Amino acid sequence: MQESSYLILGLGENATLQEVENAYKTLKEKYQKQCFEEGETGSFAAKMLSKIRIAYNDCLDDIRKKEIIGEGSIYQAIEKLVGENKLNEAQALLDETEPRGGDWHFAQAHIFFKRNWFLDSKNQVEMALTYDPENARYKTTLSALNKMQSTVDDETKAQRQARAGYSAPQETGGGMAGNGLCTYCASLLLCNAMCWFCF
Repeated sequence: MQESSYLILGLGENATLQEVENAYKTLKEKYQKQCFEEGETGSFAAKMLSKIRIAYNDCLDDIRKKEIIGEGSIYQAIEKLVGENKLNEAQALLDETEPRGGDWHFAQAHIFFKRNWFLDSKNQVEMALTYDPENARYKTTLSALNKMQSTVDDETKAQRQARAGYSAPQETGGGMAGNGLCTYCASLLLCNAMCWFCF
């Protein structure tokens, strides 16, 4: 958002939606009348119409963002949107967020995970760990994703062997596959451990 968007509309930074709409309507009416005048007055009015339209949209976006965030942090707002399965809105909010440190990559991992993009999710958690290598939340998440990937790899290998006419020996030991957990069950366990995504 342009820093001066509220000022262009003649408002302060804490203006309400109603104040923004009223200011825009008043200025729009003023400049629409002037833009048909000849010379510099008409040219200036046309430029101002464009400028106030951009400022109006920027202010609306800013107000929407403030409503989503509320009293919490940007990452809490993203977490809430992900929890409500509003992934496109969460992604849009995350894309606007700077700086892109560990928390940013961790939030991206969560969005990717909810989209079932497990490898991308794992890559983002690894990126988060480069910013904060001792973060327990990041480590726990990466460990869970690695276990999940291992289970998927084991199942894929068994399916390939079965198609080729081989049968893999039945495991009785530990691990997710050894406990008779399919990929779906393993992912449910991982989802159950989603507390590591709480901000």
